Amino acid sequence: MTTIHKSLLGGLLIVFLSTAAIASGFNTNPESDTVIIKFGKNSKIVLYIDNKKDLAKISQYDINQMLQDLNMSITEMDDSTKVLTIEDETGSKYLKDTTIIITKVEPDNNWDDYENDWDNDRDRERESKSYHPRSKYFFNVDMGLNNYLEDSKFPNGNELYALNPLGSWYWTFGPTYRTHLLGPVFIDLGLNAAINIYRFENPKARLNKTPTGIEFTEDPNVIAPLKSKLTTWHIQAKAVPMVAFGSKNRNGWRLWNHIDKGIRIGVGPYAGYRIWSRTKYTYDKDGDKKKDKNESNYLLNDIRYGVRGQFGFKGIDLFVEYDLSEMYQENSGAPVLQRLQFGITF
Repeated sequence: MTTIHKSLLGGLLIVFLSTAAIASGFNTNPESDTVIIKFGKNSKIVLYIDNKKDLAKISQYDINQMLQDLNMSITEMDDSTKVLTIEDETGSKYLKDTTIIITKVEPDNNWDDYENDWDNDRDRERESKSYHPRSKYFFNVDMGLNNYLEDSKFPNGNELYALNPLGSWYWTFGPTYRTHLLGPVFIDLGLNAAINIYRFENPKARLNKTPTGIEFTEDPNVIAPLKSKLTTWHIQAKAVPMVAFGSKNRNGWRLWNHIDKGIRIGVGPYAGYRIWSRTKYTYDKDGDKKKDKNESNYLLNDIRYGVRGQFGFKGIDLFVEYDLSEMYQENSGAPVLQRLQFGITF
């Protein structure tokens, strides 16, 4: 760029700026006080004027010197230069007859690190402003199998109360409230309806309630037995503290909102109250399927309680429950049995 061209550009800049400012009436609206000078195909100079006093000071600056220094600075920049500042040691930039010093500054970290730090700062700010509810509501269904233990082992298959392990089902359904406690620790609180179906291995087995207690017998009158089972219903509550692992976001913060992204494990109590129980015997008689149903408490303990363990990974949860209470009432004549349930949670 020649000196004549620089002088001409500087003069045009001052005239254009003055004309635009006067035409706008020195409006305080920043959009009205912005002067844009376009040149070339994709280049432009943008000046922001705040008030009339600032406009008057423009004549004190050497616009040509600014353009000359800027052109030289850009020419001298190489690939390693990331930040360019133009400074005046006197503190008054580009006043006429002022010596200009140009300094190139390279940041300590590379630009990628700077961008990552900036992104992380913005993510942390968003996370701090995000609302994460303290409790979350779910409607859960437990589906699995159940059995019981006698002296810490499953009953012998020859016993009339021994169960068919694949035909004895366990179901629960109801609301669960997952509440955040501290850091990665939360608690599952639930109130469910629990159904235990105990299918006896021997289809001729019968559970009878007598004046002296209960007894298991084999029905000799049934020629073609099909099924023999006991079903119980309980209203059941649980409170299972859980710890989440591997649920950190990319900034290393453990977020309550992301506890379902990793592994969860916990152990806690549950307790239930029996509301209904029934036996059902199915057999074939003269080619017709017959069903005998009898409702009774069968001297079952009305209250049950135990320990529940849960393990979850992402969207899958497994559970196991063990009754610490005995299944039948004391001195009922029944074997000492403690229930065991396990399965998957939806």
